Amino acid sequence: MGLFSTAKKESQIGVDFLPDGVAVAQVQAGKNNPGGIIRSEFVNAAGQDAQVEALTEWVRRNGLYKTPCVCLIAGDDCDVYQVERPEVDDSEMIPAVTWKIKDLINYDVTHAVVDSYPMPVSSKNNQQQVRVVASREAVISSYVNSINSTALVLDALDVHELVPSNLHAVQQSTEKSLALLTLNSGNGLLSVYHDTDLYVSRDFMIGIDQLETTSSEDESVFDALLLELQRSLDYFESFYDIGSVTDLRIFPQLKITEKMAMYLQNLTNFDIDFIAFADDDNSPGLEQQCFHAYCAALRGLSL
Repeated sequence: MGLFSTAKKESQIGVDFLPDGVAVAQVQAGKNNPGGIIRSEFVNAAGQDAQVEALTEWVRRNGLYKTPCVCLIAGDDCDVYQVERPEVDDSEMIPAVTWKIKDLINYDVTHAVVDSYPMPVSSKNNQQQVRVVASREAVISSYVNSINSTALVLDALDVHELVPSNLHAVQQSTEKSLALLTLNSGNGLLSVYHDTDLYVSRDFMIGIDQLETTSSEDESVFDALLLELQRSLDYFESFYDIGSVTDLRIFPQLKITEKMAMYLQNLTNFDIDFIAFADDDNSPGLEQQCFHAYCAALRGLSL
């Protein structure tokens, strides 16, 4: 199974193993409201055995045996590199990029599972770049065995930086540039898209906990976040030379992120809004910790 293999199903689950629990999201995957949230939940559990047990109980409680799922590989369990695309046919890409990263990983490359995806070409540098994802075979086997033991059907493994591309907001951003800012308790991720393709993905150590320390007398965290945004967007604009980002979308929507958005709006020209998941009062929302699980569950769907 390749890391990025996929298949379309009638219902699909995203699973994200986090340090303190398991985030799960189930979405509709057929013709009726594809991507609609059926349920999402964050189940507290620490350690692999406890998390697998908690996920198994969640599957049993909701009667979801044999439901296909997309499971995310934790950032600590894989390495991502950007290298020049080898001059080989697509059929020879994986062996070629595996050879390119053999001196970058700290284990025998023959025990690695490797996949890759292309990056957009800059008008200032015609050299095609590819992102290479590598993980130990034993780690991948552990994910596969964990999902199989819960009675879910593993459809694909994926990585956090790629799955936000599945969002409706991204898929609808054709012919324009969009920045997506997602925040969890301790850090953030900025993704920049143009015509739905991912151009920039950058982590930084500012999260909701840091934002909560902001006061009317001290807005230094907001300043630091704005600087991180500007650095990433300046790189996007200067390296790719395809115009500036016009839209900024944010998740989650909390009092503190609303305050942050107002601060950013006063200092930038972005069209700023929050990613929303419930169209009406009868639709379930999305648990805050389940954002990437939800994005994973959208994999392969036509929204």
